[in-house]
Amino acid sequence: MSRDIAIIGLGYVGLPLSLQFARSGVKVLGLDIDPPKVEAINQGRSYIKHIDGSAVLEQVKAGRLAAATDFSRVKEVQAVIICVPTPLNKNREPDISYILETGRAIAPHLGRGTLVVLESTTFPGTTDEDLRAVLEYLSPRRDGHAAGL
Repeated sequence: MSRDIAIIGLGYVGLPLSLQFARSGVKVLGLDIDPPKVEAINQGRSYIKHIDGSAVLEQVKAGRLAAATDFSRVKEVQAVIICVPTPLNKNREPDISYILETGRAIAPHLGRGTLVVLESTTFPGTTDEDLRAVLEYLSPRRDGHAAGL
């Protein structure tokens, strides 16, 4: 089944965002590197205290929410929202390694015109400079235009 949007990182930002899109009628593919989270979602269960499992189950049963660990599946969507952690380093600056690793994982699979949005907390310029560089370098198109940026 084709999905409208992928949300990468199904933690305390990504899961609620996925549910809100799904409630609005958008078909959501949640992507995460943690297999137990993916399994819980696909079984209609919540692993976040303030999110009722019935909300997850309702959207899964309606076919509007599914989860996977295979990041190549971004080729199925029109938009990608990245919601990965950005812990502070010893200098109290965001560690953007998870953002860049996500970019490396999805870049080869992005279709022309796929919108990529960075929702993770970070400093100004991360999307336009750091993430764009990764997406453009690893994009199969390599024409200087990252998909959707």
